[in-house]
Amino acid sequence: MPLRSDDTSTKEYEFITTAPVSPEEQIALDNVAEIESLLLPLEPLALYRLCKRLPDNSKILEIGSYQGGSTVAIGHAIAGSNKSLYCLDPWQGYLNQDDFAFIDHSKIKDDFVVFNNFLRNTSFIGENLRVLRGRSSSFADLLAGKEFDLIFIDGAHDYPSVRVDIIIAFSAIKAGGIICGHDYHSQGHGVVRAVNELIRDVPSIQTKFVIDQTSIWFCILESPGYELIKAGISDLCNAGKFTEALQKSKSAYAEYQTEELAKFISSLESALHDIR
Repeated sequence: MPLRSDDTSTKEYEFITTAPVSPEEQIALDNVAEIESLLLPLEPLALYRLCKRLPDNSKILEIGSYQGGSTVAIGHAIAGSNKSLYCLDPWQGYLNQDDFAFIDHSKIKDDFVVFNNFLRNTSFIGENLRVLRGRSSSFADLLAGKEFDLIFIDGAHDYPSVRVDIIIAFSAIKAGGIICGHDYHSQGHGVVRAVNELIRDVPSIQTKFVIDQTSIWFCILESPGYELIKAGISDLCNAGKFTEALQKSKSAYAEYQTEELAKFISSLESALHDIR
C-alpha cells in the first residue's frame, strides 16, 4: 500500500515540485548541485519550497546533514528571514554506514574534512543556522517540547535509528507541524519499515504521502502528543512490559478518549488475562 493521502487540501504539498523553477530557486539548486550528496534532482526543490512557505519565526530541524546538500536548499529558502534552522548530525563514522557504501571512501574517511565541508557550504546561512553535533538520541531531552514547524529526517537509515528519529520528531514538532524524511523507496528498507509502522499505517495521521517525483515521505501531525504516547506504548509492548503498557494506555485514554486506545486497552487486558 502506498504512503498516500487523498485530502485535496494537501495536494499542493504532494505535487510541490511540479511548478516551473524560478530564477531564485535555480540559484539554490545550482549551489546544491556543487555539493556531493545523496539527493535526487527534485528533492532540494521540494525542501526549498516547503521551507519557503513556512511563516515568519518558524523553526526547522534537520536530522542528518552530512556535507550540507539539503541544508543549503533549506538555507536559501530562509535567507533574509527570521526563520531558524537547527542541524543535528554526529559528523563522524560515515565509513561504517551502509547509506554511504557507494560513495568513494577516500572522500568520507576523514570526519574532520566532512564536517568542515558542511561548515563551508552552509556559511552563507549565518546566524539563522544552529549546529548540534552528536547522535539524535543524545539531544532527545533538549529537543522535546521545542515546537518545530518542520522536521526533516535524513540520519542513519537502519530501522532502529529511523524509528528513534521519528519518535524524537513527535516530541519536538508543534501541533499541525510537518515531519518529512528522505529515502522512502525500495532500497530504504529501514526507512520504509519505520515510516509504515509510525505513520503510514496509523489512522490518526490523516495527511501522509510521498512527494511526487522524490523519495521524501511527508506527514502533518495534528496531535504530536498523542502519536508520541502511542509510540511509547508500542515500545513497552515490544519490550514485553504489558502491565506498564496497559497503565500508560489507560492514562492516555483519560486524556484523549479515542476508540483506538479503547481497543488497545481491551486487547492488552485480554493478553494479560491469558498470561495469568
